[in-house]
Amino acid sequence: MLSEYSFSSRLLVMWGALFLYIFVAESELSAKEFERDALLNTSWWNNGVTNNTSDHCKWVGIVCNSAGTIIGINLFNRKIKGELRELNFSCFPNLESLSLGSNSLLANISSEISTLSKLRYLDLDQNNLIGTIPLEIVWSHWI
Repeated sequence: MLSEYSFSSRLLVMWGALFLYIFVAESELSAKEFERDALLNTSWWNNGVTNNTSDHCKWVGIVCNSAGTIIGINLFNRKIKGELRELNFSCFPNLESLSLGSNSLLANISSEISTLSKLRYLDLDQNNLIGTIPLEIVWSHWI
């Protein structure tokens, strides 16, 4: 009877481990797809910036870490047009560097940019942005 219990409990642990492995792998894949979709939703990559690949880590201007999540976006002087708010900042929790200078971006800088808690470099120079830099971005990096 003891060996049956041990076998059952081992089987239960193995199923649990398998479920956990699948869940973690699925959530990592979802995060990567979430980032990719957020990039595509800007339409900035429809202006000849993508390299005709579904792997956004291989796109021009995108830098990913070893886990495949985006840590850098460098579209300096890439002739992108649109509004800065087209980029859903909350989709990039690991973003450390954002360089969008010398483009034709419009509108104001949304306070949502403060959700980029790992951001260490920001270049928005030479665009058509209006307003002020939200204090949230400044304060979030001093705390």
